Amino acid sequence: MRERALILLILWAAGAGIGLAAAKNAAAEAAPPGGALVWYLGHCGYAVRTAGHLLIFDYQEKRDGQQPKSRPDRPSLANGWIDPQEIKDLKVRVFVSHSHDDHYDPVIFAWKEAVPDIAYFFGWKAADEPSYHYLVGPRAELKSGGLEIATINSHHSGVPEVAWLVKVDGLVIYHNGDCQPGDPSAEHDFLKKRTDVIDLAFVFPVYEERQKYAIQNVDFFNKFRVKAAFPMHVQAGDAMYLNFQKAFQAEFPGLPIHVPMAMGQKFVFAQGRISGR
Repeated sequence: MRERALILLILWAAGAGIGLAAAKNAAAEAAPPGGALVWYLGHCGYAVRTAGHLLIFDYQEKRDGQQPKSRPDRPSLANGWIDPQEIKDLKVRVFVSHSHDDHYDPVIFAWKEAVPDIAYFFGWKAADEPSYHYLVGPRAELKSGGLEIATINSHHSGVPEVAWLVKVDGLVIYHNGDCQPGDPSAEHDFLKKRTDVIDLAFVFPVYEERQKYAIQNVDFFNKFRVKAAFPMHVQAGDAMYLNFQKAFQAEFPGLPIHVPMAMGQKFVFAQGRISGR
C-alpha cells in the first residue's frame, strides 16, 4: 500500500512539474524574428509578445463574454491568465482602453510588485500616479521607451475611451476596445497618416449591415492592409466570432481573420501571417 502511495505521489509531482514548466515556457518562448506571439486572455484581453516587449490589452479576470472566468490552479498565458511571476523578466506594457470592468481590472496594479520593467497606458485619467501614461486625447500621441502610440477617441456608455495604435519592434498593432467614434472615417484617416499597414488588429465582431460597429469595421478594412485580425468582446468560439469571420471574409476576400476558440489560445505571427506552428 505504501509503495502504491509513493508511486502515485511521484506521478503527481511529475505532472505538477510538467504543468509548471509549461506555464513558465509560455512566457519564456521568444517571438519569431520580426513577428509576435499572441495569446487570447478572454473577452477583449490579448497579450502580444514581440521581440522586446510583452503588451497586454484590456485584461480583466471577471468574464469571457458572458461566461464567468474561473481561476486555474496555475495561472499562465497558456490558459489565458496573467501570473506576474511568469512575466517578471519581460518588458511589460499594459494598455487599458476605458474604465468599464470588462476592460479594466485593478489587479493590473499588483503586477508592478513582481515586474521591475512595467509601464501603464490609459485612455483616461485613471489615477494620480505620475509614472502612468494617460492618453486622454482627442487624438493623443506619445513616444515612450521604444513605443510609438496614437489614439482615437469616443465616449461610450458614460465614459471616455480610446482605440490604440502601437508601433513596437517593427510591428504595428491596433486594439479597438469599445471605441466607436462619431466619424470613424475621419479617425481612421488620422491613423492612416501614421501607417497604412497593420500587422495585428483586434476589433469588435459586428458584421450586420448598417450597424455602427459594422460600418466602422468596413471603413477600417478598406483603409488599412491588415495582416491578421482578431475579434473580441464575446466568449471564445462564440458563433458571433465565427459569423463575423465568415461575413468579413466574404466582404474582403483574403482578409485573414483568426477566431480564438479557447482561453489562452496562442497564435504565432511570422513572416507577415499567422502560421500553423
